[in-house]
Amino acid sequence: MFREEARSEKKKNVRMQDGKELVIFMEKCYRLYEQKMYQVAYRVLQDSTWAEDAVQNAFLKLMKGQVYFEDVHSDDCKKYIITVMKHSAIDLYHKKRKEQDLLCFGGEMMYGEKAAGWDTGEKEVDVEEMISVLSPQYYAVVDCLAVQNLSVKETAGRLGISEVNVRKRFERAKKKLKQAVKK
Repeated sequence: MFREEARSEKKKNVRMQDGKELVIFMEKCYRLYEQKMYQVAYRVLQDSTWAEDAVQNAFLKLMKGQVYFEDVHSDDCKKYIITVMKHSAIDLYHKKRKEQDLLCFGGEMMYGEKAAGWDTGEKEVDVEEMISVLSPQYYAVVDCLAVQNLSVKETAGRLGISEVNVRKRFERAKKKLKQAVKK
């Protein structure tokens, strides 16, 4: 509770009826901190497009939170905005990793519906077709973790097994898929 009070004293968090002041404040912040925010986001994401998206997401969060400081140039304002930026970039990083539908099988990568770069002697391998050869217990785990992007905990709850069992089944499924690709 003390921490929360200290934060509210440090920053002037104002819920305003007049949105014009907030818009003007955000425009000033954008002009002043946009490059610094981009640099912070780029350090986290290592991708210019994603860094730009992270900056925009951070400003949306700031607008939704209706954060307002009396002085745009204050250290408190700068620290707060950079902190929001770091969190926005980290959130986007985690989202980016999930959206790639990345499956790693022994150092080889499979993206989305196709296994890119796997030399099977023919065309690219269809992931759905590959995982359909798994036994039902392994298929269910791979489907939850890799296709539906559920966490280990969510998968365990859905399948009614322990988290350790989910990890072990996923590990075994990866081995079986790697063997199937080699054949």
